[in-house]
Amino acid sequence: MIIAGIDEAGYGPLLGPLVVGCCAIEVAGAPPADGTDLPCLWQMLGRMVSKHRSRSGRKLHINDSKVVYSPAGGLKELERSVLVMAAMFQQALALGGRDLCTDLEAFLDLVSPEVTAEMAQYQWYKPVSGERFPLAQEAASVKVLANALHIEMVEAASRCLYLGARVALERQFNRLVQQTRNKASALFSISAIHLDFLLRQYGTHGLVIFCDRQGGREHYGHLLRLMFEQWSLEIIQETQGHCQYRLVRDGHAVRLIFREKAESQCLPVAMASMLCKYTREAMMRRFNAWWRMQVPEVAPTAGYYTDGNRFLKDIEAKRRELGIGDEELIRCR
Repeated sequence: MIIAGIDEAGYGPLLGPLVVGCCAIEVAGAPPADGTDLPCLWQMLGRMVSKHRSRSGRKLHINDSKVVYSPAGGLKELERSVLVMAAMFQQALALGGRDLCTDLEAFLDLVSPEVTAEMAQYQWYKPVSGERFPLAQEAASVKVLANALHIEMVEAASRCLYLGARVALERQFNRLVQQTRNKASALFSISAIHLDFLLRQYGTHGLVIFCDRQGGREHYGHLLRLMFEQWSLEIIQETQGHCQYRLVRDGHAVRLIFREKAESQCLPVAMASMLCKYTREAMMRRFNAWWRMQVPEVAPTAGYYTDGNRFLKDIEAKRRELGIGDEELIRCR
């Protein structure tokens, strides 16, 4: 059985990327026919993973990114859990590859390989001289914890099959919104890339997909029918805050669940939440570092609406001098 989760970070901001993350973990056994009583991965991996912050630092904190990360607390716990799970994904691929702790590009080449070329088209996402990576952790600590989690996952007959982030940089985000004429539809179109990948790769392996609520959308049946015509769709439940669907093709069924607060109920959703938050935060660090080089007195921003407008006002003169247009810097919704 494969339990997958999808979540986003950066849906609301005025500046910076929108990131949609996905995590898929394989566990022993078949999914229950009614989609209930799925294995709890927090319990299965309990010697190494916890929903709560570990005072000893011996467990990975995996939960909704809003619980794990705060600007005041810093990136340390978020980064540690994300890089360790990324190491599990790299091991599952059995392809070797670059050390994840080399630089941000090495990490992105694993979880979001399509974005590294796009980042080169933006001055503020290029590597900054003297940039540290990992950003807040020590590489040796990440590797020790990765070895310990690997042992735990082997003993629990589980493995991380997929960890991926789809990143919509500013120009792409604006194009998507213009094409769909709706920010929620733009978000779902990115999430659908993950859904399509999961269905193609694991649709015959007892797949259950959990998604956090997509923007302000309540029901998803119509969109699923349009996007996945080759699958027959059964609507199991459509209520406020909780929708369930069953996709069937060639005798194989996939359970698809959209639920509010899914990050606290499903570990792969929590990890997807943390992955996309970490990816966005790492990119916003570059964004702020580059703008500080152009306007040394400007205070950094997370890109959300009120502070994003403050930031734009502070860099206005320099932005016009550099010829940076609204469409490549400012999100239209």
